[in-house]
Amino acid sequence: MARPVAAVLTISDGVSGGTRVDASGDAAQGLLGDAGFDVTAREVVGDERTEIERVLRRLASSHGLVVTTGGTGFGPRDVTPEATKAVLDREAPGLAELMRAAGLAQTPMAALSRGTAGTIGEALVVNLPGSPKGVRESLEAVLPILPHAMELSGGMTGAHPAAATPSAAGPAPSAPTAAAPEDRVDVTAVKVVAGSPPCRVGSRMTIVPGGPASGTLGCSEFDTQAVEAAARAIDHDEATTAVLHHPDGDVEVFVEPHRSPPRVYAVSATDVARAVRRHLAPLGYRVVVVEPRRERVAADDEPVVPSLDGVALSERDAVVLTDHDAPYASELLAEAARSKAGFVGMMSSRRHVERHLDAVRAMGVPDDVIARIHAPVGLDLGRKDADGIALSIAAGIVADANGADGGWLDR
Repeated sequence: MARPVAAVLTISDGVSGGTRVDASGDAAQGLLGDAGFDVTAREVVGDERTEIERVLRRLASSHGLVVTTGGTGFGPRDVTPEATKAVLDREAPGLAELMRAAGLAQTPMAALSRGTAGTIGEALVVNLPGSPKGVRESLEAVLPILPHAMELSGGMTGAHPAAATPSAAGPAPSAPTAAAPEDRVDVTAVKVVAGSPPCRVGSRMTIVPGGPASGTLGCSEFDTQAVEAAARAIDHDEATTAVLHHPDGDVEVFVEPHRSPPRVYAVSATDVARAVRRHLAPLGYRVVVVEPRRERVAADDEPVVPSLDGVALSERDAVVLTDHDAPYASELLAEAARSKAGFVGMMSSRRHVERHLDAVRAMGVPDDVIARIHAPVGLDLGRKDADGIALSIAAGIVADANGADGGWLDR
């Protein structure tokens, strides 16, 4: 099974200025490595809030876990908790409380630690103290639960590890995510345009279109306009600016949409499904294997769900069947065709495809719905091996998502 990927961010004026050795970062990397994490990034920044926020967002986009060291105390330059909270989507106060409790068992000074924890997208972020001793005490306190916390932040649900019961047939596939990953929009005040508006530059809201909002721009008028601007930005899928109006003055905001990763549900734990994941993951797709037959699930197939029950498919999602002989193939193909999934396909020969389409039609699926099924699925690349077939399927999914036909560029 692939090792989880982590990043260590040291926040220290001394280390960034070259006057101190990064012993805290070394301690964090060593502990994470011993616990089975691959630490693929080590970075250092000074105690500057805007820079901390920028680097946290970047590291969280490519790592499942980001731990910071330093800047959690009461000093005037200790701004790590404020910077972290500004970019978190959700806080995890229990993790911070657990780390402080571990420190308090050693010294009452641990009560002065203000570190926080939470998620940015699917990444888990944890603030650690700035001393090597504090890093060890805090990280050792939460290491046993970090893997499960990362699974949950990645959208997988299922039994808590303490409640899981062993099965003679091996571990059951995880339960499916009930809802689609949420898009979000960050709206940040960047400039006062006129008057004296009730909003400070730097005020920020995070808005889930059609869902909850956190933060405020200082008044209900600005907040309402921010929600409207967020809806427009997510529709156009591009960052923009807007001027918000108030009787006391106007403010310019930067509106930045963050789209959730498009999901591909590769049905059946096959070599083709695994290769589809390898091809699409670098392009930002989240590929989930669907397999109810637990004996077919390999250790590195995660994330796996046993069915599409409870999965809220959206037009940005794709469902691809990679085993036309699976006993559930026709039923699941019909379910996917009726869903809101933007792309539905089946890997098969034309002879086998007709059998499944006839079965889907017999289930009452209208012909206009059946017509949207790509079967056989994929672009014609002339390859018949598993990796080549998967590449043709992945290319078809990408072409469809971008409104292209996948044809030759020179013809």
